[in-house]
Amino acid sequence: MTLERLLKAAKHSHISGHHDPHCYHAWVQGKGYVNDGNACLFDRADYLRQLDRDVQSEIDNLGFAPAYAEPGYNQPKNGVVFANWNRFPQDFDTLLEWAGYAVEWSDEWTTCDECQRAFRTVGDSYGWKPAGRFIEGTGELCIDCAEAVGF
Repeated sequence: MTLERLLKAAKHSHISGHHDPHCYHAWVQGKGYVNDGNACLFDRADYLRQLDRDVQSEIDNLGFAPAYAEPGYNQPKNGVVFANWNRFPQDFDTLLEWAGYAVEWSDEWTTCDECQRAFRTVGDSYGWKPAGRFIEGTGELCIDCAEAVGF
């Protein structure tokens, strides 16, 4: 099953009411944050419209890398996918991993501008060392690509 088909199914499962988002509160104009729209009949439609927009926005801005540049990670069969997973159904990450993708948070990872592999931008432990660098005029590079150009 392709990544596009899995994402489309996840979006549809929200709107049809089969699965709740992992952690999501919709902002509804004039009402503020609405948890799941069940408090009032009219809130539910607004909630679902906003959820649909937010999930589609996350799909449109999904990050992808063919492999990891970060040491200590097993290489995924189909690549690494980055997003804000709170907007997707609970356990959707497990389904993606079953389909051969590694799942990471978009605010903690980036890709090398040269080789497109993924590396962390935020530490995950006390002993973590950056596996990439931002180089003025060149962009974000993994350690391997930065060393290849002399940095």
